[in-house]
Amino acid sequence: MDERGTVKVKPVYIGIHHYRYVYGSVCSSDVQGTPPIPPPRPEELERAARRMVEDFREGLDLDFVRVEEPFLVREQRDIRKLMSELTYDMDALLVGTLGAVPLEVRYLERTGMPVLRGRTTPDFLRALRVKKFLKESKFIYIGEIPSFSAPGGPWDFSLLEERFGLRARHIETNEFYRVFDSFPEEEVRRELESWRGDFGEVVEPTEEHLMDATRVYLALRKLCEVEDANAVAVNCGRFTEERPVVPCLAFARLIDEGIMCACEGDITAMLSSFMLHAVSGGAVLMGNFGSRPGRFQAREGEVTIEHDVLPLSMASTKFTIRDYHGRRFGVTGYAEVSREPMTLLNMDSSLDRISVIEGRVKGSEDGGHCRVIVHMEVDGDVGKVPEVVVGSQHMSMTFGRWLSTFLEVGKLMGLEVGHL
Repeated sequence: MDERGTVKVKPVYIGIHHYRYVYGSVCSSDVQGTPPIPPPRPEELERAARRMVEDFREGLDLDFVRVEEPFLVREQRDIRKLMSELTYDMDALLVGTLGAVPLEVRYLERTGMPVLRGRTTPDFLRALRVKKFLKESKFIYIGEIPSFSAPGGPWDFSLLEERFGLRARHIETNEFYRVFDSFPEEEVRRELESWRGDFGEVVEPTEEHLMDATRVYLALRKLCEVEDANAVAVNCGRFTEERPVVPCLAFARLIDEGIMCACEGDITAMLSSFMLHAVSGGAVLMGNFGSRPGRFQAREGEVTIEHDVLPLSMASTKFTIRDYHGRRFGVTGYAEVSREPMTLLNMDSSLDRISVIEGRVKGSEDGGHCRVIVHMEVDGDVGKVPEVVVGSQHMSMTFGRWLSTFLEVGKLMGLEVGHL
C-alpha cells in the first residue's frame, strides 16, 4: 500500500467510574457509610486495554491501519494529559471504559475524531483512509487553467485544500518541457529498454516517438518527486500545440506506480481516482463515459469508458503500442482489460456529490480513435444510470465492489452518494 493514507487509531481506556462512593444496598436500611470505590490496579487496566485492542484487531486484515500504544486514564487529571498524546495525524480514538463515564467520553468526542467503541467495520476504516489519503496527497497541474474539455471543474485550488486538505502546484507547459529536455539520450534509452518487455507489438510509433513517450514519463516522475506529488493532471491539448507529444503511455506506467493521472485537466476525475485508489489499493483508469447506446461506443444494456490510458496491471495481455488517435504521432497502449468486478466513481464540481456504480467488465476493444474502450455491465437497471451520474463526461474505474465503502465515505465526509 502507498505510505500515504495510513489510518492511525489511538486506544484510550478510561479506568475511572462515574460513581465514586459505595452507599450500601438500596434495598436495605443498613447503610454502611460512604467509602470511596478503590481504583483498579495498574495491571488490571493494562489487561483491559490489551483486551480492547485485541478485540478491535480480531479478524481485521487491513494493512493500512496502525493501532498506537494505549493511553490509560487512572484519574481525572489524566484526561488533560491525553491531549499531549494526540497528534495531528491521528484519525480515530478507540475507547474503552471501566464503567459509565459519559462526561469523559463526551470530552473525547469534542476532539472531532470518530470515537470507536469496540469493533468497527472494514468499510468504515476504508472510509477513514479515503479522508486521510486526500489530506496527505498533492497533485501537479500542467498547462492552462481551466482545461479545454472539462468545463465546470473546481479550478479554485484553495477550495480543494479547504474541502479535502489536498495540495496543488500549477506548472506551466514550458517548465514541463525544460525538464523533458534535460534527460540525456542514454538515460532515456535505458528506461525505454526496461519497458520493452511489456510490449507485445509496436504498430505505428517510430523509435523517436517511443523515446519522446519515455521522456514524458521521466519528466512527470521527476516533477512528482520534487513536488512530493502523487497525482498529475495535464491539459493535454497544450502539449500537442507545442510539440507532437502526449502523456498517455507515461500515465499508464505512473498509475501502476501509485501516481494517479487525470487526462484533459479533469480534476474531478483525478479526485475520483484518488478515492478509488485509497479504497482498493489498486490501479485506476478514467475516460469518457457512455451510459446510453451509441455514446462513447456503448451498446444496449451496458456502459463504457473510452480513452487512451490503461495501467497494465488492469490488463490480461501485453501492450499493443499504437499512435495517438490515428494521427501518426504520440504513443498510446492498448491491452485486453481483465474481466473483473469493478466500481465506477465520479464527483460533481460542487465537491458535495459523488456517483458510485458497481458492475463487471465484459471486455474491451481498440477503438481506433480512443484506443481503449471498456465495456461493462452494471448491477441494477442500466437505464437509470444517467439519473445517478454527476460530474464531467469522465468516469474513473477500479476493480472490486466498493459501494458499501463509499456509503460510509459519504457519511464521514459529507458527500451525497448517488447509486443504483
